[in-house]
Amino acid sequence: MNIRVSDTSSHPLDPLGWSPRVSAAFDAASRASEHPLVPGRVSAARRGGSVVRVSGGDVPADHSPAVLRDARADPAAAPCTGDWVALRRSGDTWLVEAVLERSGTLVRQGIAKDSHDQVLAANVDRVLICEAADQGPNVGRLERFLSLVWAGGADPVVAVTKAELAGDRLPEVVELVRSVAPGIEVHVVSAHTGQGLEDLAERMAPGTTWVLLGTSGAGKSSLVNAVAGRDLMDTGEIRGDKRGRHTTTHRQLLSMPGGAVVLDIPGVRRIDVPGETEGVDRTFADVTDLAGRCRFRDCAHGGEPGCAVRAAVDAGELDLSRLERWNRLRREAERNRARGDARLRSEQTRKWKTATREGRERGRLKRGGR
Repeated sequence: MNIRVSDTSSHPLDPLGWSPRVSAAFDAASRASEHPLVPGRVSAARRGGSVVRVSGGDVPADHSPAVLRDARADPAAAPCTGDWVALRRSGDTWLVEAVLERSGTLVRQGIAKDSHDQVLAANVDRVLICEAADQGPNVGRLERFLSLVWAGGADPVVAVTKAELAGDRLPEVVELVRSVAPGIEVHVVSAHTGQGLEDLAERMAPGTTWVLLGTSGAGKSSLVNAVAGRDLMDTGEIRGDKRGRHTTTHRQLLSMPGGAVVLDIPGVRRIDVPGETEGVDRTFADVTDLAGRCRFRDCAHGGEPGCAVRAAVDAGELDLSRLERWNRLRREAERNRARGDARLRSEQTRKWKTATREGRERGRLKRGGR
């Protein structure tokens, strides 16, 4: 008989973010399986297998044939850090029998024409975007990160890290970040002096899942260690060009003393926006709102009459460079969507040809090999 997990009482995996949604998904997987299943959360993903955190601790688990088959068809379906999974025993080995339905995700867009998207983290509540005060902020990169987070269904939070290194520029840096991320929570923090750490720790509520996103050298590892009050992550030195060394080389799940879960992912230097414009439009909500007031629905915001966007630029209410970045990211999102659609069509054509070829072969064998 399969194990059914009730969501009406406490569960050993509550500290990892267990919820009624996850409980219902696990119960559905249990009903569909002929094997006894137990729930767990992927703490580290590796090729062909995962490390899964269950009520008794971390266990290594191979991927079942069904999971491997799904991953071959769509690499984004492979178990990743943060995934809730259903496990079963096969002799002395644990097998990931099913990946449960995901909630908030952080997905890196495939770049090549035939490349697949890569899920960096799954079942994310909030993404803490780290921008080092002494190095930026890089406005274009921050807007890309925000678009990525909104598109995946999580809530973005921004941390201006290394506040002690900005000196007199700190107010200017923070003001610029707030102008790029209007309405988004911004924390000014220093792992060295302790500035802002208490407020940030209070926001990391028990059972919530966070991801730290930023370039190498943004101070993510130091920030996690400072908030935790102990060394959970390795830290690295900054190179002469002010770029950090990759201290995180694989994704992993970390439990914070306050009860939150942090999914640690390697630093990223380039993020292509997903093939949907929703994330971009939420990042540029001020521009999107103005565009909705234009006289013509297909307004290109150039020299068209009745363009509310251009009127705001002319009146000094909207920075022209922000408008240009909005247009650039929307065009990139549309190109990525077209690339993704082309890849899907190509895969569907390949599957159809394979099925046709196999059907012809079965027919030939039924006719005695003729």
